[in-house]
Amino acid sequence: MSLRPESLRTRLTLWYSGALTLILLAFGLSLYVIVRVQLLRHHDTELTGTARDVERVLSQRADCEHLSPEQVKELNGYSKLVLFHSVDGGTRSFYRSPDLEFPSFRELTATPGFLNERATFKTYEEGHGYLRVYTRPYRSHAGRQGLIRVLERIGDVDLTLANLRLALFVLAPLAVAASSLGGYWLAGRALAPVDEITSLAREIEASQLSRRLPIPPVHDEIGRLVETFNQMIARLEASFEGMKRFTADASHELRSPLANLKGTVEVALSHPRDASEYQTALRSVGEDVERLRRIVEDLLVLARADARRLALDREPVKVGVLARDIVDSLTDRASAAGVRLCARADTPGTVLGDERWLRQLVFNLLENGLKFTMAAPQPGCAPEVSVVVVADGDCVRMSVIDSGPGIPEADLEHVFERFYRADWARAQGPAGGFGLGLSIAAWIVEAHGGTIRALRRAEGGTEMLVRLPLDPRLRAA
Repeated sequence: MSLRPESLRTRLTLWYSGALTLILLAFGLSLYVIVRVQLLRHHDTELTGTARDVERVLSQRADCEHLSPEQVKELNGYSKLVLFHSVDGGTRSFYRSPDLEFPSFRELTATPGFLNERATFKTYEEGHGYLRVYTRPYRSHAGRQGLIRVLERIGDVDLTLANLRLALFVLAPLAVAASSLGGYWLAGRALAPVDEITSLAREIEASQLSRRLPIPPVHDEIGRLVETFNQMIARLEASFEGMKRFTADASHELRSPLANLKGTVEVALSHPRDASEYQTALRSVGEDVERLRRIVEDLLVLARADARRLALDREPVKVGVLARDIVDSLTDRASAAGVRLCARADTPGTVLGDERWLRQLVFNLLENGLKFTMAAPQPGCAPEVSVVVVADGDCVRMSVIDSGPGIPEADLEHVFERFYRADWARAQGPAGGFGLGLSIAAWIVEAHGGTIRALRRAEGGTEMLVRLPLDPRLRAA
């Protein structure tokens, strides 16, 4: 059983409380250390200044073995002072402030065992307080070494620190508790729009994908989340519409040849016929079977492409040469239908791709142009389909131009969708194709890192514009 809270509001509050506890803990420890250090060092500046003044008084004479009455009087003005200097290789105390006669200072006023001490601060505990001691070495004009030791009582630091600890131990938990309650309330306010979005999103079903979530007036994280949800719903709506259209079109495309098959077979079997009639019926059945086979093969290609199971063999391919080959193979068919088919390649247009699929791309585009040019040519102009390959910067641009009826503006962005055929294309019957050739062409272009667009020409007809990247080795050269 997981102990992790399921509510995001609770998790946010716990994380916030934990982070605040760590911050307050670090702050409290730092504050305690800083206050303790400051309490102990509160008089350090004053002690340092006193030691400098005493050294100035001692420097009034060449030697400090015997202090003058004026020096003693001036030194008596400083509280808690003891002076040492060296005599015949030893040390002795030659001055102490009058108020250092208390027993608690005996250790500090004792003669030191050496005179090589560096300037330093030390803290001693005495009774109910602390004593701060500053030791400073000096040397008289006569070369005599000595020590200046200045003392100052800094009071009961422990009591102040105990009060500080008590305040921290009491106030810190109260601060964490109050902040946690406030954080829980703020998290609820902040996540309330999320709960509202969740409730509204649950109400949107597959049959209601046209609905959208209301966008908050403030463009914050919640607003961007709502926009993302709406964009996702729009994509789902488009996918559902495409799936429904695909299902309807696929059913229509498959139903027609199946109905023809069934009708032909039933008619052939309705009564005995001679061999020529059976042959005619079988040829009709064969045409419908071929149509079904092409639909199934195209669907299989697209399904494998969607599953990324179609691997491309990358090798240098000359698009211009490939386009001329396909035009040559289709010239007889086009001429028989009265359509002029031509190719113009100003450059070989070498790309790094799969020749099989690039050949399929050019074939599909030319076949698409031929079908509609043969079915409904532009009045007043000779039927013609041309393919043009030119260099365009670091790309190869290929245009397949036909003189057919053209594509309406409203259909230009949909022609690469599967089974999509506008009303004008459906009116052509079987000549209008199945609506899969351009989908396969779009996949081939995308797989080769290129782009494809359908353009309506002002003078009539359609232009399929393809851009494919040049072979990187040629660009580097």
